[in-house]
Amino acid sequence: MKISIVIPTLNEEKKIADTLGLLRKRFPGAEIIVADGLSSDHTQQIARKIADKVVCEVHKGGKPKSIGAGRNVGARHAKGDVILFNDADTHPQPHYYAEMKKAFENPCVVGVGCKIMPDEATPLQRFVFELLNLMVWMSVKIGRPAIAGNSVAYRKDAFFKIGGFDEEMQASEDQDLCVRISKRGKVVYLNHVIAFTDSRRLKKFGLIGLLFDWGRTTFNFITGQKNRRYAIVREI
Repeated sequence: MKISIVIPTLNEEKKIADTLGLLRKRFPGAEIIVADGLSSDHTQQIARKIADKVVCEVHKGGKPKSIGAGRNVGARHAKGDVILFNDADTHPQPHYYAEMKKAFENPCVVGVGCKIMPDEATPLQRFVFELLNLMVWMSVKIGRPAIAGNSVAYRKDAFFKIGGFDEEMQASEDQDLCVRISKRGKVVYLNHVIAFTDSRRLKKFGLIGLLFDWGRTTFNFITGQKNRRYAIVREI
């Protein structure tokens, strides 16, 4: 099984080198593709020294497209049987690779995700994130999986059969894809594996602000509305 890793970026020069170096160590032999949203900093230059490929989104009207569009661009260049979508500020634990490969040995499995936790958090914040992860686990159990896109893998053939990420969605595009792809096979949630993500949004918005933001975007997802705000906070 060949794995391709797609990392969507937009002005991630402070994070991208560490993330790419870590992914090289923890996913040996994987193809690494950086899908950049035409960053105005040195993200592309740094990425070209480490990644196998750096591809760019095509903007219309000079405006950045959605993160889903970036992931789709990277996926179209992937040669692997499985595509791991991993954010530029997210570091999965070392045993994620082995657990993921084991899950995909079942031909019925089309997706594999894990817990997402902030890398720096107070006990209260960690408790709240544990509750959020519990909700994700429950969503998988009831057959409507809503695994976050910070670090999640899908079989490439199933991914393209459902048309990839909805590029019009500026938020909850990861939940939307997870629900759609689950109709083609089993989605596995590894609740004993953690991908640690940068706490910058948590620090900027605070726990209440972040929960309010996620709650609003989740409500829009449930009601079929396509949010237009995520492009603004994507590079925070």
